[in-house]
Amino acid sequence: EIVQRKKKEYVCEGMWTPSGFFHIGNARSELFTPYSVYRTLKDRGHKARQNFIIDDFDGLRKIPSGLGIEEKDYPLYLDKPCATAPSPVKGYKNWSAFFVSKALEFVEDFGFDLKVISAYETYREGKFNDLIKFSLDHSKEIVEVWSSLAGSEKEKSFLPVQAVCSKCKGILSTEVYGWDGNKISYKCKCGNNESITPYDGRAKLHWRVHWVAHWIMHNVDFESGGKDHFSKGGSVDVGRALMKEVFKKEPPVQFPTEFILLLGEKISGSKGNIIDLKQWLEVASPEVFRFMNFSYKPQSSIEFSLSDNNFLLMMDRYEMAERIYYKLEEAKSGKIDSKVTRAYELAQVGKLPEKLAFQLPYSYAVQLCQLMDYENDFEKVVSALEETGHIREKLGKKDEEKIKILLSKAKFWVNKYAPESMRISFIERPVLDASQFSENARKALSEISEKIAGCKSADEIQSLIFESSKRNNAEMPQVFKFIYLSVIGRERGPKAGTLIIAIGKEKVAERLGSLL
Repeated sequence: EIVQRKKKEYVCEGMWTPSGFFHIGNARSELFTPYSVYRTLKDRGHKARQNFIIDDFDGLRKIPSGLGIEEKDYPLYLDKPCATAPSPVKGYKNWSAFFVSKALEFVEDFGFDLKVISAYETYREGKFNDLIKFSLDHSKEIVEVWSSLAGSEKEKSFLPVQAVCSKCKGILSTEVYGWDGNKISYKCKCGNNESITPYDGRAKLHWRVHWVAHWIMHNVDFESGGKDHFSKGGSVDVGRALMKEVFKKEPPVQFPTEFILLLGEKISGSKGNIIDLKQWLEVASPEVFRFMNFSYKPQSSIEFSLSDNNFLLMMDRYEMAERIYYKLEEAKSGKIDSKVTRAYELAQVGKLPEKLAFQLPYSYAVQLCQLMDYENDFEKVVSALEETGHIREKLGKKDEEKIKILLSKAKFWVNKYAPESMRISFIERPVLDASQFSENARKALSEISEKIAGCKSADEIQSLIFESSKRNNAEMPQVFKFIYLSVIGRERGPKAGTLIIAIGKEKVAERLGSLL
């Protein structure tokens, strides 16, 4: 649909208001959905760019939690545009500068090449002046279109601009009531009442017209947004109608993006229940987050949490896609195969290697980082991964670095987010009475303790446990229970073979022998 416009360059755009912290939900709708179209246009040989509009002329309506601002100081910030309100943290020019710096700090790590545009500066530079005058001159038509779609009658005298009060510097508390073709007249709750020219940053177009003005200014071809904007009679419907009927231009192709739900709730930068890009990079690679976005349709909501099994399941899905892409595993059908491989391909930041030298599953990295000193004895880690079959060929320095980074991220996740059931360690003094286990189980365990050091892989250890149990007519659950209790103090645990290699075969053999 977009390429039928036959343009020299196509523009994909997202917009974000820096009233609070930028989070992964914002990133999904305002970065990833536009990026997917931008990337596909480029893959098909078209010239394209991706704009990211910082909507910093918007007035500040509430103070996000977690900033340490006392309620008595709220008036210093509220009502003022984000670009002129004071910074909540020392060292930044204004409110917007602080939150934008946090938002943009890591976008390059996620593979974005954005043209970042400040709405406030665009107004101040006079680039919207003509559109402001046009909107004021055609305010009656704007009101008619708006009222016909929104299902509520707007006052016929409504003027689609918000003035910045020259006295209190607020924008939300002003009401524009007059336009003489040159100046607007406004009154403010602070008591100020005056007439000014609405140009060069003295006034801002009302949100729904402001959005349309950006489409015109930047010649936008594609834009996404949260699904709430796409409700019947909502801002998208009104904006598109205004674009066609008042401004006589073709609106961009638009597509709604569902929310990322954190523990069942919509993520909110103002409430403070967020996961931002920095937090993501502390526990996982940017490729996994890109994969999460590209493996779901935009109109599908994503249930997510860093503190439960949702996170590890996402890691498993990414690792499965990687194996399918490199033909190390077959998908259930050709259709799924093409979707999975395309999502994996889009997820990569930089060039894909021709073959996969290793794959360390995140779930196993979670075990290793708790049981092995990967920072000081990395060779032992490599040896363990060779025994478990995760390393397929000699590693290069980049591969080794990737493993170290993954173990570091897994360790951070364990320490900050992992549920108690995922936390494991080799216990120094197990409380275990071998006499409570059957004689057959003890015979099987004795055999296992004698032979385990000679096993060359995790699969061999697993086979040894099964075969010894069967040969001695031992109850399999009892054998596994004894092993887990003796090394991690729990009745259940990760796959025994990989756990034993992570702890050390000789160490486990000695422990089992000492308890029998």
